[in-house]
Order: sequence, then structure tokens, then C-alpha cells
Amino acid sequence: MPNEDNIIDSVLNTTTTAPDTFDPTTFVNNEEPQTLEEGEVLVSVTLSDGTIKEIVVNEDLTYRDSNIGFILETSLEYEDMRSLISKHNICYIDGEWHPVSTNNGYNGAIHCDHNDTWIYRDDSIFGIYNNSGDEGYWHVDEDYIRSEGDDSYISSEVANDHNVYYYDCCDSYVHEDDHNCSSDEDYFDNTRNKSKHDTLNDSKYWGTNSPTYSISNGMRYTFGVEIETSCGTMDYDDWQDLNIKAVYDGSTSGPEYVTGVLKGDYGFNHLKKICESVKNNGHETNRRCGIHVHVGGKFNRLFTIMLLRLGHKIQDELYRMMPPSRLGNTYCKYIPDYVMHMNLTNWREHLGKYIHGSGCTLDKHSNKKSRLGSYPSTRYRWINCVNFSSNTNIPTVEFRNHGASMSYDKIRNWTLICMAIVRYAENNQKRIWYNIEDINLNEVIMTSLGDNIGKQIMTYYYKRSKLFVDNYAEDGSHYDDLPSGYERRGLTID
Repeated sequence: MPNEDNIIDSVLNTTTTAPDTFDPTTFVNNEEPQTLEEGEVLVSVTLSDGTIKEIVVNEDLTYRDSNIGFILETSLEYEDMRSLISKHNICYIDGEWHPVSTNNGYNGAIHCDHNDTWIYRDDSIFGIYNNSGDEGYWHVDEDYIRSEGDDSYISSEVANDHNVYYYDCCDSYVHEDDHNCSSDEDYFDNTRNKSKHDTLNDSKYWGTNSPTYSISNGMRYTFGVEIETSCGTMDYDDWQDLNIKAVYDGSTSGPEYVTGVLKGDYGFNHLKKICESVKNNGHETNRRCGIHVHVGGKFNRLFTIMLLRLGHKIQDELYRMMPPSRLGNTYCKYIPDYVMHMNLTNWREHLGKYIHGSGCTLDKHSNKKSRLGSYPSTRYRWINCVNFSSNTNIPTVEFRNHGASMSYDKIRNWTLICMAIVRYAENNQKRIWYNIEDINLNEVIMTSLGDNIGKQIMTYYYKRSKLFVDNYAEDGSHYDDLPSGYERRGLTID
């Protein structure tokens, strides 16, 4: 059997062998020599089953090797690959050329739009593959989900974008409009907004407008907390005096308790009442649950840039105080590396991508007046800037990376850490811009909270970190799952 050099030499008539000794039956496909038109070349393709197939293709679909000759390109445009399938029954799948059929049988080839690859039809799943609702195929090995309504989504994140969530109660993914496992009585809204008519006693009762701020070292930010649970409920007598609402979340199977807008010492005291009530009513949490803290204020674009740079710098330290379930979590993703490359010429593109999504830039179409819907995918970074960067909700910074808890002490301490990050980003912008590598969490906490409260919070931080030190030590099972692990593995956080 001739090798590739023999074939190429024969076609180009460069051998010294007499023509009458040339035997075309020695070729693998036993076909007559093929006539080449202008611009066409003959290539030999080794298939996944070991056979060699000769085909005539346009020269622009090949590249030339000085030793072998023309070689068929593997990264071809859709129409070019479709032509190869139609004319020659071959397709490049999973790193090899494969024989395929041109019909819709099990060994036909299917194109995956979401990653521009080809797969066997028999290995394909059809469904929705992005938050725009586009439909197409993907490989069966993708971590896809199938809903109760028999619709497929390429990932749980895409399913959530289309209001399809997993429910422990029915052990399946269900569209929120079709879920009816929980009683409507489990959900209520008893939140209170401050009013100019409120008395001091009203503010104290609902935690809305405190005149003192000793717990937060003078920080006057409003704040709110979301406490996710996996099961449980509260009766009217338990919540009628609390500034909260119980909402259906979708990412968890139990109620999510959302506080009203709290402020100052009154707010923290009221938060303690809320935590005790949730805890005392038999609620449970699991690894899918978390604590989300909102810090309210008037924030501009410069603040956003500095907040994200600061968050990127200290995120490794923060995740060391979290359980491993929070690492790489779909609902509290790491801050991407590109925020560290923002400058005067590209900040609109980078902030546009972070807030509005890939391909967006801050302009007249994407700005603070834009509405992004209730659950835009860009909100699932551990620092969520959507609320104060668009016309979507109350202007707050949301911190999403804390694990589940009903403990007032844990939630209060984490809220103070979140406030400290916001204060530092507001008041130390020159240092964040020019000396970011010198900043650590201790500096942020001590600068914002002062010696007394700052030391208490750092003591709490070190205590929490010790709980997970075995996971995040250099020989720990989750060391490379930390944000810094991406760089150690030569990867980029995007």
C-alpha cells in the first residue's frame, strides 16, 4: 500500500517510476485517478477508523506541508464543512476526521452553534443554549438539564435565565409559573419603608432610620439582608412585627427572607430579631443556600471601577473564610481578570461587559437608565453592580458569596465587612488605582472600621478561616479552586 508521499508523487508526476508500472488499484478507495480542475487539489485524509480516504477539494481548504504536501484544514467555516459532509461523507469531530452519513441517521453530523464544533447526531441534545433563547445542539456530555416540561437547557444557569429552577421538594427543574409545591401562605410582604411621618419609636421598631451608628463605626449606609433556606415557614404571629418579606427564590427549595431597608444601630438590632425568628421556627439550610447583603448609597462609575479592582484583589482572602461550596458557585462567580485592565480608554467596554453582558459597552443604549430584568445573568458575580448601575432596582451593591446561615453574629460581621469594602472603595481610590498590589483585607477592615471594631472583625475572620484551612492549604483539596488558582493553572477568570 503506498504511503502519502507515494500518492502525492503520483498525482504530481514527480516520481521516476515508468507510467506503465503505476497501478491505481493499490489505492485504498480503489477509485480511478480523479481529474483535478483549476484550484483543486487531491488530499489524503486519515479517518478515525484507520482508513485513508482520498478526496478532491478546493486548495483554499488546505495548507501545504513541505514534506507531505496538501493537508486538509480542520478549522473550517460551517458551509465548507457541510460541503465535505455532503460530497465526501467526512467531518472533523473531537479532534479526528470521522466517516459520517449525509442523512439524519445516528451517524450523521450536527453542528453545535454555541461552541462552533461538530458532533454525531446520536450524541446530540437539542434545546436552549443561551440567555437569549437561541436553540441548537450540544453534546450529551454537557452538564445540561431537562425540565419537568421536557425542555432542555445547556446549563442550570441558562435554565435560571429562563425562570426554570431546581426544587428539592419535587426533585426536578420546573418553570416558576408551573411550580406549586409550596403554599402561597408561606410567602408574604411585611417590609416597611421609612416615612417622614415616622416617629423615633417607629424607626426603632422597624429598624429603618436610626440616629446612631456605633455598631458600624459611624458608617451610615443603609443595608438589607437576604436569608435563603431549604425548608421551613413562619406563621403570621412570627412575622407580623418584623420588617421582612418571604419570597420564592427558585435557586433554593425553601422561602428566602428579605429584610426591608435597615439603617444604623436600630437596623442591626432589628436584624437580630429577624435572625432569631427564622432560626426558632425550624428552618433548615443546605449548601445551595447563601446570605446576600445589600449596601445602599449613591455610587458612580469611578466608584464601580475602584470597587471591582479592590474586590478582585481581596477575593482570595474572602473566599478563604467561606466553605468550599461557595468556590466556583454559579450564583457568586469570581470577579474576572479583565477588571484589572480597565483604563481611561476601555473602561466603558469592560464595565459594559460586567454589568450588561458580553459584547455590551456603556453608551446611550446601556446605561443607568436601562432595565435589565429581574434576573440578568450578570448579577451572579459575588459583587453585583446591576442594581446601582441600571434602572433595575433600589441602588445597592450586593455581596453574594457568604454561605448559608441564620446566625445573627455571622450575618452582622459579614455585613460589616461588606460595608467596610464599600467605604474603602469610596475613600481610597488613589491608593486602589496606583498601589493595588499593596492592599489586603486587613487594611480594608482596619481603615474602615477603626481599631476597636476592626480588630473584632479580623479576629472573627481568622477564626472562620481556620475552619477551612485544610481545604485551602497548598496541599489542600481546594487550593487551586480559589481565585488565585486560576493563575497558578495558567487560566483566566472571565
